[in-house]
Amino acid sequence: MRTPLALSFFLLFLFLLLFLTGTGNCDQKTITSSNFIVHYDSSGERYAEQVSQTAEKSFSTIAGAIGHKPEEKISITLTVTDEEFRKLTRGILPDWSAAAAMPGNRIVISPLPGMKLAIERILAHEIVHIILYDAAGGRFVPRWFHEGCAEIFSGQWGIRGRIYMVWKVSQGNLLAFEDIERVFSARGADVTLAYDQSMLAVKRLISGYGSGVLPGILNNMHDGQDFDQAFENAAGLTIDGFEREYLNVVGKAYGKRMLFITLIPSTWTFILILAIVVYIIKKRRNKRLMSQWEIVDAAENIINFRPDPPDENGF
Repeated sequence: MRTPLALSFFLLFLFLLLFLTGTGNCDQKTITSSNFIVHYDSSGERYAEQVSQTAEKSFSTIAGAIGHKPEEKISITLTVTDEEFRKLTRGILPDWSAAAAMPGNRIVISPLPGMKLAIERILAHEIVHIILYDAAGGRFVPRWFHEGCAEIFSGQWGIRGRIYMVWKVSQGNLLAFEDIERVFSARGADVTLAYDQSMLAVKRLISGYGSGVLPGILNNMHDGQDFDQAFENAAGLTIDGFEREYLNVVGKAYGKRMLFITLIPSTWTFILILAIVVYIIKKRRNKRLMSQWEIVDAAENIINFRPDPPDENGF
């Protein structure tokens, strides 16, 4: 009698285990599009739809510029809590990380408190990482190239970045490619400079050697070459040679002599925009006043003006 009873309890336990396991993910839903699968909690359907549409919008531009399209769909997981985000990203990211590109064509996005308006930029950045990794066949791609490409398609290079770069150039504190690798790997303090310099390096690469240089490098890597070989065959010079050239260009572009040339156009643009905004505000205010006067006249209201003109104080 004990054996059947024990067996009954075991079967009951197994049934409950399977039931709980099967229903544990009942709140998880997916949205599938041409190139993405978005996984989300049932409470975030509208946000998941926005992510899906934004990802598809960015994908065509990025894939076209890089010259590669992954065969498998990219998975995007929208986490609900910080704990879930840290678990899925293995806890290796700094606290300020908003998203992560993971092996296996996966993107994990944090709850993003107060940052959902920036989701287009965040998605574009991580999509670049995924496509680059896939295009290179999983081979090592240096961080300056990875982050530089990601920043070009997602970053915003404004007057603040230019001022910061002028300051760093004036101090002689520019980072070499080796330094950039170390900053990202060790979570160094000057991550902002590493991002900015990476972006400027890839911009210089494209402007100096044509828009086909990025696809050329990655196609060479996909055919089995390492990054150094692929770079030299596509650009026609070594990485060391390009690094010296690019640092020289940055030094001239953001040196003290070029301070006004670099910053004044942006300053005058800001002043012009401010003047336009002030003009629009005044015009709308005048229009509103005219409308109020028309209402008063139409109603034939009696306004008792004083017979004497106002004095110097307006009374």
